[in-house]
Amino acid sequence: MPETPILVVIGIIVSITIYIVVYHIYPSARNKEILSEIQSLKKKKNILMPDRVQMELLGSAGSTVMGFFYLKQGDKTMRLSKDQTYIPLLQVENNWQIEIVPSGKDKAGYGARLRVKTQQAGQFKTETIALPAIPSQKWVYLSILREGRRFDVMYDNRIVASQRLEYYPVVIASPLSVGNEGLDGSVIHMMVNSRRLSPSEVDRERASHVDTNGMVVDVKWNPAHQIEAPTFPILSITAKCPPGLPCDPVTKPPSKSLYEWKSPYA
Repeated sequence: MPETPILVVIGIIVSITIYIVVYHIYPSARNKEILSEIQSLKKKKNILMPDRVQMELLGSAGSTVMGFFYLKQGDKTMRLSKDQTYIPLLQVENNWQIEIVPSGKDKAGYGARLRVKTQQAGQFKTETIALPAIPSQKWVYLSILREGRRFDVMYDNRIVASQRLEYYPVVIASPLSVGNEGLDGSVIHMMVNSRRLSPSEVDRERASHVDTNGMVVDVKWNPAHQIEAPTFPILSITAKCPPGLPCDPVTKPPSKSLYEWKSPYA
């Protein structure tokens, strides 16, 4: 039948078109979640082991690391701010790290920077990218996008820093970790991808974890809504009236057990 070759050709063309659209024009993000439950930032925690970091983040031309962070403005970190001591918040040890320092009592946020270890002709260097302060007392979607020597950093749905390094980043298999001693807050929904996502892809991933009010879902304990239960004094039913005060103790029986009803109709 003459129609058969035509149908085969049409089928091949359609298959090729679908392949180009799906895998090249609009590729699936294929993000991998490595931390799905809320985690405290008070101590360092490895969330991706060195072998997977090598494969997912260091062994390709690009990569993406992203997740929700909630930073508190605690007294302990405020004391550290006097010495301007930067503390690693998110890091691939021996490669790059997001570091933060409290901005002070008059500012609600944390000063931040991205430090990347690079090398040229066997010489190791550290290149620093300045970042805007990370707001405290709210969830912030922090994303680090890398493509070759270029690093982009996003807060929520906007790029806050973009810089091409002078030298290439070092490649040393190390764990990916969050949190550190001296920090106070929480982290959840950490994702990685072995390619640099576009800002719109990052925002789609962020939006998939928030509700219509912009609150992070799947957070059983939400620090943004934490309210301590009010405490009330414990009353004792055997309490007695303090001496010298004209009051009756709660244990004193009423003067009459029955109430006398007076009415002209009685």
